[in-house]
Amino acid sequence: MHSESSHSVIALTGAVSVVSLALVPAASAHTGTTHAGTPHWLLLGLFALGLLLLAGSPLAIARGMLSTRWGAPAMLVGFVVAGLGAIGLVEIQVVATVGPSLNHLYPLASLLVGTTVMIASLLVTRRYWPDRPRYAALGTLLGAWIVYPVTFANDGITNPLGYVIVVSLPLLVGYVVWRDAKPVLRSAFDSSFSRRVGVGTAIFTTVVVAFSAGTVTVNPDPGVNTPTEGFVKAFPVADPLVTWPAIEFFVPAIPLAGMVSVGTVILFGVLGGLVGLNAAVITDQWQAGRDLSLRGSLVGSLTTTGATACCCCAPAMYGVVSAVFGTAATPVYWAFMDTASPLSSAFLTASVILLTASLIHAASGPAGTEDDLAASVSL
Repeated sequence: MHSESSHSVIALTGAVSVVSLALVPAASAHTGTTHAGTPHWLLLGLFALGLLLLAGSPLAIARGMLSTRWGAPAMLVGFVVAGLGAIGLVEIQVVATVGPSLNHLYPLASLLVGTTVMIASLLVTRRYWPDRPRYAALGTLLGAWIVYPVTFANDGITNPLGYVIVVSLPLLVGYVVWRDAKPVLRSAFDSSFSRRVGVGTAIFTTVVVAFSAGTVTVNPDPGVNTPTEGFVKAFPVADPLVTWPAIEFFVPAIPLAGMVSVGTVILFGVLGGLVGLNAAVITDQWQAGRDLSLRGSLVGSLTTTGATACCCCAPAMYGVVSAVFGTAATPVYWAFMDTASPLSSAFLTASVILLTASLIHAASGPAGTEDDLAASVSL
């Protein structure tokens, strides 16, 4: 394919790599109207402008309104701008000063959302791909992830079932992807360029997810008990779902603070891996001369872009709202923080479904049937 198309691939995978998950809101949250001298409204504007470029550029290229020579830089700029804006907004989000007021509704909402995901996955699988029960299994697992914290006492942080759910996620996602997207994955990783793009995108995505989820920050909160010397220490952390061994670190010279646990490695690895695989597949297809205007390539790109928008908005949502409304955004804060709330898990579910469906659809090709397309998008 022409070199300009290759540059488009890099830009598109860059856009995809903005994927982040609201595992928890960022650890660094602040008051005021500026962040490192940057007004909050400017960070919000950067974030909005980046999303506009990310969403508009692929459509403009597909419709012939914009050449890849100019569309690729536009997507790349959109990726960088949206990423900087999102991280900035997450870093400056305001900590709620009062307790949650709607927390009594969270358990019911989690049960409704989780049950809906389970039932929908069964119905969609039976309707479109009755010979692939693995789709129903994946949907059921994601639904169980949503309802788990409100099903057991003490949020089930020590229940063995929680460990089974978390560990089963990468195993089941890997099985589905390998069974149904194996041809395109082999083709993508046979190409050294596509392979490098996929691996690089996966690593970069994992880093961005860590910052967006608040497990890593370069703007730690100052306070009376703020350490002045660097440290590394081990401690247990109850997220995702259950208690995991974790390591907390602080490097005051940067400054850099963060936490990494077995659970976050698994969860971030799933998201980073899915984004990286999508990046590699799209790169390989575009290199092979596949026209973006074709249904398969376009829908696959838009599906991935949808996952990007969904996941990118998750960690930045409270940052955006708090930047605009300040402490009045407290209900949104607790919607992310409270483990009984289905919001974070719903974003995880949408991310996994969209990214997995994008790979499955890429394997079906532009010649797939309408039922294949609908089943791929719905999973």
